[in-house]
Parts: sequence; structure tokens; C-alpha cells
Amino acid sequence: MKKQEYTLEEISYSRKEDRRIMERVLNGWFKDPKALNFTAPGFSFPFKFKKWRSIFYNPNINQSATVVLKNNGWIIGHISIRLEKRKAYIFNLFIDSNNRRNGLGIKMMNEIENYGKSIGAMEYNLNITPKNIAAKNLFEKLNYIESNLKSSSLIKMIKRVE
Repeated sequence: MKKQEYTLEEISYSRKEDRRIMERVLNGWFKDPKALNFTAPGFSFPFKFKKWRSIFYNPNINQSATVVLKNNGWIIGHISIRLEKRKAYIFNLFIDSNNRRNGLGIKMMNEIENYGKSIGAMEYNLNITPKNIAAKNLFEKLNYIESNLKSSSLIKMIKRVE
């Protein structure tokens, strides 16, 4: 049996080669509308990469960082962070369905939180759909709490750091 080799790598949607690779990966992941809805609540189906990039990764609007998780060179996970006034917004966490329930979400969250800390984040914010119980459980394990700011379509979760 071959040992699993997981690596984390920062990518940029502004680099042509990273865009090309991520377009193929995301098109594969988001053939399922449920996967897209859980990852990017409110993003319309069918998935359109150019729209995804213009909303979440437009360098003229926001500055963000994205980390991918690789298993033996294949991208199996994705997460992004954006910092605004010491508040970090974590978004688009996704683990390929064949690799879930192995602690990889925690690994990715720890990595992105460490990155956030290095750029001055004092608070982490994220949104999940109410039906995404697995994500809610994951974030609660990592000491995120539900915000008082309720939305009918999203659960807002916050983690403050000292």
C-alpha cells in the first residue's frame, strides 16, 4: 500500500497556469450543484469559472490568498482567505469527496488560520449553509461559534484570537 503524501501549496488566480489548472479541477468538483452550494452558498449553477474568478478572486476588488491541498501531486482541496481591517474571511473550503473524513479540513483550516495570523488577523469569519452539518461540526471543533448576525440562508461563524 502506497503512503499518502499530502502537501499544501499557495496558488494565485492571477497566474495563467494556476487558472488553467483550477478551472479543470473546479469544473470537475462542481458538476454537482450540491457541492457548489455547500462551497459557495449563493453561487448559481451551472458552475462558470470566469464568474467564480471575477467574484471571489478579482485583484481590483480584493486581495486574497488561496491554498490547495495535494495528494501525490493531485489537487484534492481548496481554501481561500481575505483580510479586511484585521478581520479574515475564510471562503471556498472544499475537499474532494473521495478524500473527506480524514482530518484534511482541519489541516487546511489550521494552515489558513496560521497564514491569517501572519498577516494580522484578529478574527476569522465564514459562512455555511444550514444543511452543511459536516462543515458546522468541523468549525465548532476549531472553536468557531455562531454569530448573532442571522441570515435565512446562511450560518455565520466567528473565531476571535488574541
